[in-house]
Amino acid sequence: MKKIRFAPLSLVLCHALLIAPALARADEGGDVAQKLTKLYNDTRQDCGGPSKPAFLCSGVLFRATWPSTDYMFYSVSPKSQKSGGISVSYLRKDAKFRRLAYGLKSGFILNPIFGNPKENKDYDVLCSFPIDAATDARAQAGCTDSSFTPNYVEKSCQDLGITTADQWYADYRKHNGDHSMQCSFDVRDDRNKDAAPAFYQSILSMQKMGEESMQTQDELRIAKWEEDPPRSPSVMALFYADDSGVEGARLNQIQWYESTQQYLPIINLQLPQTRQDDAKFVYNERKQAIWPVTAKNSCDRYVQSAAWIWRDDPGFKKKIASLQLVPTDCGRAVKDEQTNNFFNELVVQHYLDAPWKENEDNRDSNLASMRRQLVCHFQIARNKAEWNLEPSRPYTSQQESVAKGCNNL
Repeated sequence: MKKIRFAPLSLVLCHALLIAPALARADEGGDVAQKLTKLYNDTRQDCGGPSKPAFLCSGVLFRATWPSTDYMFYSVSPKSQKSGGISVSYLRKDAKFRRLAYGLKSGFILNPIFGNPKENKDYDVLCSFPIDAATDARAQAGCTDSSFTPNYVEKSCQDLGITTADQWYADYRKHNGDHSMQCSFDVRDDRNKDAAPAFYQSILSMQKMGEESMQTQDELRIAKWEEDPPRSPSVMALFYADDSGVEGARLNQIQWYESTQQYLPIINLQLPQTRQDDAKFVYNERKQAIWPVTAKNSCDRYVQSAAWIWRDDPGFKKKIASLQLVPTDCGRAVKDEQTNNFFNELVVQHYLDAPWKENEDNRDSNLASMRRQLVCHFQIARNKAEWNLEPSRPYTSQQESVAKGCNNL
């Protein structure tokens, strides 16, 4: 076994390893939260004319999902593959609701089409329902006739001569508020100059329902996308609604990085609980599993091998889980700009393992602590044959971590 070599790195370099990526990370996530707040507060009726509906440039279009390791969060479900449509929600200062579909707690936010990165593919919004419409049971990509109402044929609002919120609400009440019997506002490109007015009337229809609209989300249908991340779907951010959704959002973040080698920030989407409240979009770096990278991977692999072991720790006075890893030669030699690339590989491969994710000693900061220990090894134990990182160890300052030989207590 090789002896530990104490690298003559200055404290300034030590801080560069830790602080510079963290600042970039906070700025990126904070910028996204600010952008979402701006989109939410933008209540324009259209995006520059009657053929340009407001969803193109304002509001927040998102999809709540069930987290699963069996499929990617952006995967098109079998039902959507068959119908050709995918359900999303639209949230804006004048289009509010207090809960997500099915009581879900996490999901992803799409880039607005006006502002979509040029390398990404646009998506097509087909129709808008002012309130959840059980679209899995509807024809034409979920926009028209419902199989739940065999004695009635649902059509687009325009095909029924319904073009205003007052007319929509009267028709909705005529059917006793049956969600399956409501009509959808057709907002496809084919509607041309009628598309923007139709979508704005869908927003006004939500307001007509008052408290009922607050209790249940709206529902838009978009054409199923090609699964080609990061081009398609074009995702701006991941979100969680409360702390019970954090792990789902982290799983989604890991999946995206695994697929694209790109970082997506996790945002806390705090839905308004009353009509007087407003949604809030909050970035918290402690909730992130993946860290942003400033350069492409310089190594094919950073870790040669890694496995969990249990070993006695005198500080904890018990056995604790330890991720014992052997870096590749390339990984062992990385510079500061590759720190997050290295750490993200560890997260993708091992964060979902029970000793890390479900660690009983340090649930709140084990991600930050594991990264801190990694940086410590770069500084004082770079040439040690095996590195041991332990999620039980609390997050501490880099100076203290180095002083304790990376074994902070």
